[in-house]
Amino acid sequence: MKKYIPVLMVCCLAMTVFVSCSTKMTSKPGSSGKTLELIIIADNNVYSGTTKQTLQNIFEAPQDGLNQPQPRFDVVRMLPADFNGNTMFQAHRNLLVLEVDPQGANKVLLNYDQWATPQVLIRIMAVDQHSLDSMLVANEGRLLQEYYNMEYKRMKKVFSQTPNVKVNNQIKEKYGFTLTFPEEFALAKTEGDFTWVRKEAKDFGLHVYIYAAPAVDGKDFEEATILDRLDTLMKQHVPGPADGSYQGTERRDFFYTHETTLGDVKGVETRGLWRLYNDFMGGPFVCYTLPSPDGKQTITLVGCVYSPSERSKMVNRRDLLMQVEGICRSITFGN
Repeated sequence: MKKYIPVLMVCCLAMTVFVSCSTKMTSKPGSSGKTLELIIIADNNVYSGTTKQTLQNIFEAPQDGLNQPQPRFDVVRMLPADFNGNTMFQAHRNLLVLEVDPQGANKVLLNYDQWATPQVLIRIMAVDQHSLDSMLVANEGRLLQEYYNMEYKRMKKVFSQTPNVKVNNQIKEKYGFTLTFPEEFALAKTEGDFTWVRKEAKDFGLHVYIYAAPAVDGKDFEEATILDRLDTLMKQHVPGPADGSYQGTERRDFFYTHETTLGDVKGVETRGLWRLYNDFMGGPFVCYTLPSPDGKQTITLVGCVYSPSERSKMVNRRDLLMQVEGICRSITFGN
């Protein structure tokens, strides 16, 4: 089963209504906030009715590709009176301010690093509640993109503080691009054009697979081809603990595929579940398929999370998946 999510024209349209505001470059504190946490600042009369429901539909909808439902973001709502002038809350990484003023105008303002770094502040101003709802719906794609990008930026910053220099250098030497692995990750396997890097903790495991092969044709980026490639790679290189067991994609569930951009390179993101065939393990995965800058290779980056169900209360699979997403999205070509 699959669910294909096309890139909607509304996302392109939404980008045109964002107005970026420059912030004077000064020394600012590091931003705060839990992984995928968003603060929404709005008065009671604004954060109500259809607007509240619209916000929940955007930010608290179930994250695609998880084996247990979790929202895209953990939303914290605050009153402007509690937020304004409070340096602790203003240092949060992801901020959304909503305002309704009949004497004002409909507009969206985007500001980076207003009070801390990295930080994104989006302010949506509308003349009435209906206009605010319409602006939220029209800009859903861009809103999610900005907040997700800030999460990836934060991940890369954190991982860069304690890098595994040896692994990072091995990846660069072998593939010609850089990924940012923190020191707790270790090289598990390298064979031919395939590399496996992992982190084993008490309650979970994080795994990143890297593969590069000569480009064939446009079908390299079709969902069916991507899933077949994943099954072939995992069966060949990722055996399970039981005799005859091996990793593969869970074909009985949905897959979520859409176009994306990693740095300046356009590619395809695929989410879904993996399983062990001939055994009883499984979990979520995210896969990025993209061309090399010269177009001669197709690069596959896969992040997998394993956390046994009996330990599910101890870990957050959504946040763990964000860690391997951050590693995959840290890809940098060239020097």
